[in-house]
Amino acid sequence: MNKRTRDIFENLRGDWILNRTIEDLKLNEINTASGKASFQSNFDDIDFLYYKEIGKLLLKKGGKSINFTRKYIYKIVEDRIDIILDDGVTKGKLFQTLIFENDKDELNGSEHICKLDRHNGRYFFIDENNFYIEFTIKGPKTNLLIRTNYSKEK
Repeated sequence: MNKRTRDIFENLRGDWILNRTIEDLKLNEINTASGKASFQSNFDDIDFLYYKEIGKLLLKKGGKSINFTRKYIYKIVEDRIDIILDDGVTKGKLFQTLIFENDKDELNGSEHICKLDRHNGRYFFIDENNFYIEFTIKGPKTNLLIRTNYSKEK
């Protein structure tokens, strides 16, 4: 087991504030979202973290606000972290596998294909209280750049 992987995994545990920008590169439009996220463990198995996010998506066009929620399971396996979908019709399916790409605290996510779209993510750990994810979704009708900043609640 890689100590760096275990340290990052353990530090995720807890409650986080999230702020997200969703840039639609085809429409040249930026929407935002904010909310809370939590990584909670089941004390029966320390190698699993249950992720849940709840928030509001603010659409620039029309000023509409949409509530959202999403769930994942983070599982540490040797020197990687698997992210498993935990809601919707794809519940239980592998979403991404995160591995260290270099000697920095950055994890590269494996590509996830959903219908005709390709999802790719990179996870950047700044310090124990801050990290962010840069995510791209590309397909015939989609070209999104999503950045989510996380700050640990104190």
